[in-house]
Formats: sequence, structure tokens, C-alpha cells
Amino acid sequence: MEAADAVLAKLQEMLLGFQADLGGLSGDIRSLQEQSKNLGIQLRNRKDAELGLRCFLSKIVIPPNLADVICHGDVDGTFVDCVKDLNAKYEYVQQMEAEKKKEKKKAALEGEENGDEED
Repeated sequence: MEAADAVLAKLQEMLLGFQADLGGLSGDIRSLQEQSKNLGIQLRNRKDAELGLRCFLSKIVIPPNLADVICHGDVDGTFVDCVKDLNAKYEYVQQMEAEKKKEKKKAALEGEENGDEED
């Protein structure tokens, strides 16, 4: 009887240790799931940023062949198309600068309004 009690006590001890190990693994799994979720969000944010940057750059960068046609090419249909492309890029940059100025003015006005409220 005492031998059986000793075996059962030993078995209970092993099971409690196993339970504690499972609890630790559960915490580790939760931590890994959270890290995976955060990495997924970071990846999605980077892809969105890459797409936005690629779109922005395509609108402002002047490819070497466009510059070459304008600087050294014959004045023909290709030349006119290149000038139109260059003009579109220039207009986009001008539009971006105008929007930036509007935002700065708006921020300055809001800052003045907030400053007036504090007095």
C-alpha cells in the first residue's frame, strides 16, 4: 500500500511538473502569436509605404531616356511626348509644393488660435 502511495505521489509530482511546463509553453505560444501579429502589421505597413513611394517616385523622377530625348533628340513626336511627360512631372511637383504651403499656413493658423485660447 505504501509503495502504491509512493508511486502515486511520484506520478502526481510528475503531472504537476508537466502541467507547469504546459502553462509555460502556452505563454510562449501567446507571445509568439503576438510577435507574429506585430510582424504582419509591420510588413503590411512597409508594403503600403513601398507602394506609395513607388507611385510618388514614378511621378517625379525623370528617367535618363526622357532627359536624353529632350536634350539631344530630334524635335519630333517622341520629343513632344517627352516634353509632355516632363511637364506633367513638373505640374505634380508644383501641386505638391502648393499643398505643402497650404498645410503650413493651416498649421500656423491653428497654432495661433490655440495660442489665443491659452491666454
